[in-house]
Amino acid sequence: MAPFGESAWQPAGLEILHDRDFTGTRLNRLGIYVVCFAASWCPITRRFIPKFLEARNRFPGTLAIADITDLDSALWDTFEVRITPSIIVFRDGDVLARLGGKRFVGISDSSLVHLEETLAATAR
Repeated sequence: MAPFGESAWQPAGLEILHDRDFTGTRLNRLGIYVVCFAASWCPITRRFIPKFLEARNRFPGTLAIADITDLDSALWDTFEVRITPSIIVFRDGDVLARLGGKRFVGISDSSLVHLEETLAATAR
């Protein structure tokens, strides 16, 4: 995976979202989107993306990456992202759930499983 820029995410085969894909805290998409807020310069994020891809069939809806590689991206402040990766789940544009990354860890396997279980329970 290339170290910097949007091209780093292209091999992942996921939809790449940018500031223009959001209006305030709303995602301009319908359906369920599980969005990983990611910065390509972050080694923890780069290690996490393959795990995120493996979870593709376990999450409802569409998996996507919000590219916040640029520190000037408004998404950092809009969504109060402090650590990458962080995951925010949207349903018809509205925030449904959030999983913030932890310093030096990112998102643990157990946290990812917990998010999967939470989303499965809300789908019932």
